[in-house]
Amino acid sequence: MQLNTILKWSLSLATGFLTLIEPTFPFILICAMAISLDAYSAYRLSKRVKAKTGKGTGKFRSSKGSKVFVTTIQMLALIVLAYLIDTKILVMFNGLYLANYVSFVFCFIQIWSILENESSMNNKPWAKMAQRIMVDKAERHFDIDLHELKKPEDVK
Repeated sequence: MQLNTILKWSLSLATGFLTLIEPTFPFILICAMAISLDAYSAYRLSKRVKAKTGKGTGKFRSSKGSKVFVTTIQMLALIVLAYLIDTKILVMFNGLYLANYVSFVFCFIQIWSILENESSMNNKPWAKMAQRIMVDKAERHFDIDLHELKKPEDVK
């Protein structure tokens, strides 16, 4: 086979696949925005931890970037898989909108993570209230004992 023929077949297959999953693009875009905001909030947390404790780097690390990349690939695969199951396998149910539900759950998890990041190592009233139901990520991710940083009246 000639290189030209292989290129034509490859482009045809890629175009066919993109056409097949085109209805998932809005979900993928929204979830990608949630992932980006979560990565940015984690970066902001890293800067707060560095400023308050001197621990951590306060910078965006490539190891964290690879986690964002893996999360994005997983999100893309889950949404496409849910869409294909809904439209190609479970057609007898006339649309269960599985991609919508998967996208919602994924975005909910990302938004929860953003709120955890923004409330960690934050002295604002809303952050203190959020910490009652959310995890303080500073202690978990940066090996910091938060009880050393809190004032005695803050610890109950």
